[in-house]
Order: sequence, then structure tokens, then C-alpha cells
Amino acid sequence: YRQVPPEYLERVFEAEALSARELSDFDMEVPMRLPDGQEKWMRLHSRPRRLPDGRTIWDGVQIDVTKQKQAEEDLNKVHYNLEKLVKERTSELEKAYISLKESEKGLAEAQRMAHIGNWEWDIVTGKAYWSEEMYRIFRCDSRESAPSYNEFLNYVHPEDRDYLDSVLKKAVKGETHSIEYRIVLGNGEERAVHMQSEVIFDGKNNPIRIKGIIQDITERKETEETLKNIETARKKEIHHRIKNNLQVISSLLDLQADKFDNPTVIEAFRESQNRVISMALIHEELYKGENTDTLNFSTYIKELAENLFQTYSLSSKNIHLNMDLEENALFNMDVAVPLGIIINELVSNSLKHAFPGRDSGEVRIELRREKNGKHKKECNKVTSFILAVSDNGIGIPENLKIEVAGSLGIQLITALVHQLDGELELNRNNGAEFIIKFSVREKSNQASHPAV
Repeated sequence: YRQVPPEYLERVFEAEALSARELSDFDMEVPMRLPDGQEKWMRLHSRPRRLPDGRTIWDGVQIDVTKQKQAEEDLNKVHYNLEKLVKERTSELEKAYISLKESEKGLAEAQRMAHIGNWEWDIVTGKAYWSEEMYRIFRCDSRESAPSYNEFLNYVHPEDRDYLDSVLKKAVKGETHSIEYRIVLGNGEERAVHMQSEVIFDGKNNPIRIKGIIQDITERKETEETLKNIETARKKEIHHRIKNNLQVISSLLDLQADKFDNPTVIEAFRESQNRVISMALIHEELYKGENTDTLNFSTYIKELAENLFQTYSLSSKNIHLNMDLEENALFNMDVAVPLGIIINELVSNSLKHAFPGRDSGEVRIELRREKNGKHKKECNKVTSFILAVSDNGIGIPENLKIEVAGSLGIQLITALVHQLDGELELNRNNGAEFIIKFSVREKSNQASHPAV
């Protein structure tokens, strides 16, 4: 307690008292001054248990979260600066629009301040008008006439040109738009712009003119990208820390198992260790991958299954692992963690119990999208999947009902399938096959607009 600042002591005492009274977890983050004089932020996490003599003791860990706190503080500063920048830019835009109504001179000055240019294109004659700021945005000589439509398209990034052309053609038919795309200046520099426009129709509803505005948003996009990179780095650091902590727990379980001679106890420790490893692998994949929120679950399944085969040391037996896995099955942690534990339990059960007295066998894992299945959701963005784990071993007795099975593994599988709002089936033909049907909301990888 001497290491905890006085202003935090009361909160620590209150939390400890509540934990002792209700036998609930104690979990706090507090600053501490270490014996060497360093100031660190520590996470104190423990669980109380009551001894037979009435005393209460806590089993827990103390984790250094100083870097995480610093990262959060840095991120908050970036958020603050970005919000300040947005407010300042919004204020400038408001001033700019007021100036537009006052005079032509005010309009030009406002456009220069906000990097907004306005333009018009006469559809009948093909002539165009650009404001002064349009020339500045495109780095053109304002003494020259505004470019024609085809000349304007030459400024657009080649990858965005067809997209912009199709949007403007739809606009002529009456569709409104607000889009972002890239332009390439005469010196080769790429800039990002935002464009809004509207079409003017004559009395016979024929399009005669298009007018709109273009704003240079390059600096804003760069700021957003910087913020995105900071957030990605922060999430990767969190996944890395969690993975390391889970590996420490796995090592502790391994060390603890060495203190026992009872095979049943040792196996219980190994099962717990495998469950921890199944979760650690998820955080490792998220740490290594480009996306910190979703992981390619098929890649994860391969690593998990291969790890289990190594764990159970089946070199003396000819047990094959066959996998048929859906490509690009991107799941978030809410789906990946329970599925990973389910696969861990089912594959472990097959390796331990399916092939007694046999020198060969097969374990098979399938993951596929369900086509025209009954487990579909109404929303078309939700996809149904089928996960099947099977073996050609001795099978499961007919009188064993999985819904009332007493083993921890089966209970865990049933609970996790329920957590996923899924369905669990058992096929006893030619061994044992567990089939899990579940639905996830997938993110589309197909972009319908330029990657500005």
C-alpha cells in the first residue's frame, strides 16, 4: 500500500472490501511508485477465496500497463487535435458561406480559405466555368479558359476516371451525388478531392447545365490515415500483450502439471493448456495480420489443428488430418474465440478417445458457407456457415445424449454453440461427426468507390 498514492488508497480499500465481502474479482488500474523510484501504472487483478478457518486470501497477478496508458493518452491527444482541427475547419466553412452572399470578392477569398472551388458546365454548348480556387486546386493558370469535360477527366486519377464518369452520367439523369476521388496534377502529385454537384433542367425536363463544388481534402485524408495507423498500432499492441499473457498462463499450467503423477490430473492440466493456447493463437493471428478486428479463420484452424497433433505426439500412429476449409472466412473475436475452443475440444476428443488399439485413422475438419440452408437470417448481409469435425474412430455410443453428457468438454461445446446462437448435431455413422451451424455478419471486401 505504501507504493499507492494517497488519493487512490480509499478506492483500493473499498474495492478490496467489496471483493472480500462478495468473493468477487478484484480488478483495478492504479499508479504506483516502485522501490527504485519509478512511477508505473499497474493493473491489479485477483480473485478471493475463503479458507476453512474463515480467513480470505487472494490469488492474482500484477501487470505493468504503463505503455498502454501512455498509448491511450497519446491517442486521446490525437483525437483532441483532430476534433479541434475539424471545429476550426467547420468555422472557416461557415465564414466562407456567409462571405459568398456578400460579394464576389468575399466568395473568392472564402473559397481560398476553405480550399473550395465552384464550377459550372453547360451541357448544350460544352463550355465550362471555373472559380479562382478551382484553378488553385488543380494548379492551372487562371488566365486560360476552363478545360472541357474530356480535358477535366485527364486530371482524374486513371483508377478513378471510369467511376467519376459513370457518376456524372447518372447525375444528368437526375441522380444526386457526393463523392471523393483522386486527381493528378501536372507535376505528378496526387491530391484527394470531394465533389458535390446538381443538374439544372429546362421546362421540358431536359438537362442543360451542371454546377457544383470541389474541395481539396488531402490534408484531412492524411490526418485520418495517421489516426487510423495509430489506432491499428494500439490494437496490435493490445493483441500482442494478451497473447504473451496467455502464453505465460500456458507455461504456468505446464509447470504445475509437472508436480503431479496422477495421469488424470496431468490430462486436466493439458486440456486447460490447450484451451488457453487456442485463444492465444487468435490474438497472434490478429497481431500478425493487416486487420486488427477480424482474422482469416481458415488459416487459424490450420495452425490450431497442427498444434493439437503435435501436443498429443501421435508419431507412433498413422492418424491423418484432412481439412476442407472455406477461403476468406473473416470472423471477429466474438465468433472466433468460441469456435476456436469448440474445435480444440472436438479435435482433442478425437485424438484421445477415437482410436484405442488402432494404428491408423482420420480426423477431418470442414468449414463452408451454407447454401440455401434453413439457418439463414433475414438480413442479406448475414452468412450461414457449417463447421464439421469428424473422425472414423470407434464412434460414440447410441445411449449417450450430448445434451445431458457430464464431461466438461461436451458441456463447454454445448454452451459455446448456444452463445453463437447456433445449432449442434451429432452424426454417429462411421465414427463420430459433430456439425455446428451458425451465422455471422460478414464485411464485404468489394469496394464500390475509389480508395481515396
